[in-house]
Amino acid sequence: MGSYDPIDDRRQARRFRAQHLAKIVVESDVMITCMVEDISTGGAKISLHGRHHVPDEFDLYIAAHELQVHRAQLRWRQDGMLGVAFLKPADQPRALTKDEDERFRVEAEWTGKLSTRRRRVFR
Repeated sequence: MGSYDPIDDRRQARRFRAQHLAKIVVESDVMITCMVEDISTGGAKISLHGRHHVPDEFDLYIAAHELQVHRAQLRWRQDGMLGVAFLKPADQPRALTKDEDERFRVEAEWTGKLSTRRRRVFR
């Protein structure tokens, strides 16, 4: 992740600076590429390029050392940044559905990058 930086002392968990590629899964066929700027066990700060509609709850796929999948709830948004709270513990990722696995495979063909659950969603 990164070194400890006390970003906000009011937080319940330590937050670490990060620069992890991530995807916000809005619907079964809509994903928004984003960057996780900092992360803790309870949530994250995400940067977006451009204007996107982001629902109040969504799945967040983070390409860190290993793929992390979190159910996230939008807490705030400001100037292209989002604050999210994780609704499930990080150690309980859910499995990809058949549709999600197929979507990642198709996206990999278009971008030329490997993007399957078997070899990681992100590279």
